[in-house]
Amino acid sequence: MDQFEKELEFEQAVIDALQRHGWAKEVLHHPTEEDLIENWAKILYDNNQEADRLNHFPIVREEMDELLEQIRNLRTPHALNGFINGYSVSITRRNPDDKQHFGKEVSLKIYDRMQIAAGSSVYQIAEQPVFQRREKILQDRHGDLLLLINGMPVFHVELKRSGVPV
Repeated sequence: MDQFEKELEFEQAVIDALQRHGWAKEVLHHPTEEDLIENWAKILYDNNQEADRLNHFPIVREEMDELLEQIRNLRTPHALNGFINGYSVSITRRNPDDKQHFGKEVSLKIYDRMQIAAGSSVYQIAEQPVFQRREKILQDRHGDLLLLINGMPVFHVELKRSGVPV
């Protein structure tokens, strides 16, 4: 087993291992919460462009806010797991350019177990994500790694160099 003197060396070794096993080569460096939301919106668009879903019009901020509110209302890990594994989610279309669906409910594919390690699934690594402080007197915080599946943060990994008790 490798010994790491510095946490960043360990972090890079984990990233390299993930990339060797199919995770995206492009790493999101120091993403903010807003960056992660925009990344998720892009992936949702890429996976839902067809006419009966987003009709080739991008997701607008109000639609992302609706999705985020749905997530905030899920209070338990079980409920969140159900959301992630539920295949699709419905939103009210608010992009005025989508005349066909504006004001109507559309269903978006968020995760398909049949697409694991292939197809439309996107596996990304966010390195040193920035978590905004909740109070002005506190500092912003950084995580080590955040693993995203289809743009959704699924695993938050905090690494420690060798020999450091946890």
